[in-house]
Amino acid sequence: MTNKAYGFLVILVLAFNANAQEWQAVDTISLKERMTSYSIDNQNQLYVGTISGNLYRYEGKDQSEFYSAIANFKLTSVEAWNRMKVFLFYRNPQEFYYLDRFNTVSNSYDLSEYSDELVYECTPGIDNSLWVLTSSYNELRKYNLQTKRLLFANPLDIDVENVTHIRAYQNLVIISDREEGIYIFDQFGNLLTELEYTNVNHFQIDAGKLLFHCDEGIIKLDPFNPNDAETTKAPDGAFDGLVKGDSSYYFFKKSQILVFRRL
Repeated sequence: MTNKAYGFLVILVLAFNANAQEWQAVDTISLKERMTSYSIDNQNQLYVGTISGNLYRYEGKDQSEFYSAIANFKLTSVEAWNRMKVFLFYRNPQEFYYLDRFNTVSNSYDLSEYSDELVYECTPGIDNSLWVLTSSYNELRKYNLQTKRLLFANPLDIDVENVTHIRAYQNLVIISDREEGIYIFDQFGNLLTELEYTNVNHFQIDAGKLLFHCDEGIIKLDPFNPNDAETTKAPDGAFDGLVKGDSSYYFFKKSQILVFRRL
């Protein structure tokens, strides 16, 4: 082996060991059914939606059934940033729910009362509103949650069916696209920034920073100043996405959650 080849091999081994030393595997949580959505609240409790429509909550490894669906429809998305009112969206049958922590009865809403078009994704706004992505007209719409009145609708130059997540944060609306990356809109639905990443299946807001897993690694950036991004190499493995708690990172596969800590 030449000195040049040997030197290259040493560099590869050192890089591999450096990545291995950055992460410590802590635990593995297995589910009996496929996961379709997930979120985390500000108390480090993990919420996991499944293909059968159920919602489970985890505190550490302890599982509790937080909500049991009556019909067998997959839970498209869950938002637990407001732990007092956890938000659930079912694309089929076009319904969303607020699970009130102090009320044993969930508040359900029929999306056909808001829009005649198929809603592909939706998320609660911060001002008693509902943000909606429609697939028929490819629009980003904002509705008054209580009156169901359409406030405005903006056409989008993106393929809505590639959208994986949507969230309203302060005066922004953030959308992830599996093939194109991240779109950031203002409070009127105008596109501010497009960030090119691949295989973004989910994102979260962690301490004011946008955090997500993609082919490029783990990305952390300020959504108000998104050009200065921090990239961290993820643990080895194929993951669908992640959420971060106070000290742990939860990496998701189809029916497993792998828990890691940074060293």
